[in-house]
Amino acid sequence: MYLLNQYLLITIASLILSSSRCFSQTIINIDSLTKTLKEEKIDTFTIHQYLKKLQSLQNEDISAKELIYNWIVKNCTITSTEYLLVQTLQTQARNYIETGEYIKATELYNKALTIGSEEDYCEIKCDVLLGLGNVFYHTEQFDKEAEYNQRSLILAQKHNYRKGIGNAKLQLASDLVENDNQTSKDTFNLVFKMMNECLNLWTEIKDTSKIIHTFTNIGQYYADYKQFDSALNFMKKAESYLSKFNYENIDFYYFILGKIYHQRGINNQNNRKDFEEAINNFKKCLPIAIQKNNKKREAWCYDWLANTYGNLGNYEQAYKYLEKHSYLYGSIVAEDNFKELSNVEHKYEVEKKQIEIISLNSINEKKTTLNKILFVSAGAILLIGILAYRNFRTKQKLQQAKISELEKDKQLSTIDAMLQGQEEERSRIAKDLHDGIGGMLSGTKLSFENMKESLILTPENIAMFNKSLNMLDNSISDLRKVAHNLMPEALVKFGLQDSVRDFCISLQSSTKVNIAYQPIGNIRKLSNTAEVFTYRIIQELVNNAIKHANASQILVQLSASDDKLIIAVEDNGKGFDINSLNNSKGAGMDNIKYRVQYFNGTIDTITSLGNGTSVNIELNIS
Repeated sequence: MYLLNQYLLITIASLILSSSRCFSQTIINIDSLTKTLKEEKIDTFTIHQYLKKLQSLQNEDISAKELIYNWIVKNCTITSTEYLLVQTLQTQARNYIETGEYIKATELYNKALTIGSEEDYCEIKCDVLLGLGNVFYHTEQFDKEAEYNQRSLILAQKHNYRKGIGNAKLQLASDLVENDNQTSKDTFNLVFKMMNECLNLWTEIKDTSKIIHTFTNIGQYYADYKQFDSALNFMKKAESYLSKFNYENIDFYYFILGKIYHQRGINNQNNRKDFEEAINNFKKCLPIAIQKNNKKREAWCYDWLANTYGNLGNYEQAYKYLEKHSYLYGSIVAEDNFKELSNVEHKYEVEKKQIEIISLNSINEKKTTLNKILFVSAGAILLIGILAYRNFRTKQKLQQAKISELEKDKQLSTIDAMLQGQEEERSRIAKDLHDGIGGMLSGTKLSFENMKESLILTPENIAMFNKSLNMLDNSISDLRKVAHNLMPEALVKFGLQDSVRDFCISLQSSTKVNIAYQPIGNIRKLSNTAEVFTYRIIQELVNNAIKHANASQILVQLSASDDKLIIAVEDNGKGFDINSLNNSKGAGMDNIKYRVQYFNGTIDTITSLGNGTSVNIELNIS
């Protein structure tokens, strides 16, 4: 109750001070703002005023936001300002999401979760959990997104926070639609049941903004299930509120309406009127997204405009927007590198263990010096000297064992960082190839096809032109294969089993080698590291069997228990001398050994000349 009364006092005071000199006009001059903040009186009323200003600033006022945020955090040092501090962390985290700075947003959201109890700050912490889910949505980590949305719903239900319940259900319904690849009837019914619950709740608490947002989402979901008349009906319901209410996410409404018309145009056999209506709405969304510095939505608009113009046969405009999307999306992907934090952590651990090793070696040298002194003085007290020496030797062995253990931990940390770095680099290059160069090549093909319609060519030149287009098609296909090998899309979207099956089928079709994949039992979802490393091990073993063993038949088996994962790869190739394996200098086998060592696993290879090869690997995944 104390915190509630304190907040009510702050709110009343903020109304009295609404004409304060700091906020009589929009803050533009950073130097002036800096000077004002230095001279400002520090109390809860003033801090609350600056928090309101932080919440109202547009995305283009990035420097002003940063300045006000730092000032509030610096001056929220007493219990009565704790509530304001949590609100400030949440507000600035949301600002970082809008500008694509997801690492900073995650840090602030997690800091907000550690302050105070959930009873005191239930409403803010429900929103913070949804904010973290939003971060993971934008970085395409959808399992974690659903996890945080579910945590927000549980917390809101626990404290009967009705608005929080509605917000969480909105997000969870979106998760259900995105994960429903089969557009099942059960999911359809569950999604619209949750949407109706949300609408009833927003109507009761008279939240017009949420009503518009929910109608817009329902429109999008009906379009996903190809019920376009119902989709447009709900968009009209949302539009009826827009004329009476200043909806801050109007760009979201226009974007969804454009998507619905685009999807209906395709469903109606490339209906030109629908495509033109889609373009009209995307172009309404685009300037608002740019003004709000919402890079993701801006990139989405370019992508959908390129597709829509392509469906209309306007390849010049399609290429123009495709080029803009490729450039902007490439910059966003470069900013979304969440794994950078993991690399920093690995680097810190390696350096920390190195310092411990140096310290223990120093202690060991001092002990050796002491040992010499003891031997010099051992004449008179031989028995005591012998006992002291034996005691010293025991301690020395323990120290040496500890040093060996630390060196092993350091080696594992180094291997971990190296392999993680390899996978991140593979992922980055694959995205750059697919979204950057792949997009440019596709755009170039569209441009050539557009040129072909306006050029007058002889039959010989037409043949040459078509041959060039075929070569460009082959280049695009080869590029996609390279990107797939670097970071298979199936592994990211569907998990280990589907990605291994997809790899075996793809390789069999391209090499004519009979490759059979047998999953044994139910293989549960593993950590990202375990799935990537397992996939790379299987990839390396199968490629070795094809390239070096000249095998015509390959069997890949994968089975798992609660704490172990077993990989078996057998082939009918020419085999090799098992003794030569220890002298192998190939990078492929070294990478397999590193990955197995990372999981404290074992490798058992059975082979001989002319009798094929069987490799059995056991990984500890507990």
